[in-house]
Amino acid sequence: MTLQKNRPSGRSALWDDVEIGDAVHLRRGGRVELEGRVDNRTGDGAVVWVVSEGGRRQMFHVADGFELSVADPEGAGRADS
Repeated sequence: MTLQKNRPSGRSALWDDVEIGDAVHLRRGGRVELEGRVDNRTGDGAVVWVVSEGGRRQMFHVADGFELSVADPEGAGRADS
């Protein structure tokens, strides 16, 4: 089972409920462009840093046009369960 908190991007919406360590998907135009884990975020939720599976760390601002989804919190839905 996957829990998702959809966070529409734009100036009026912030990613203030995402937590460091959350597995996330960043979508733009309905397509997943990055999957990874939140490495850090600003206190106001305007900026998140995400580390991909390959170890690449990227910064995203809420106004960049991405939708941020928190998925698979605490490992729910992993094949090893």
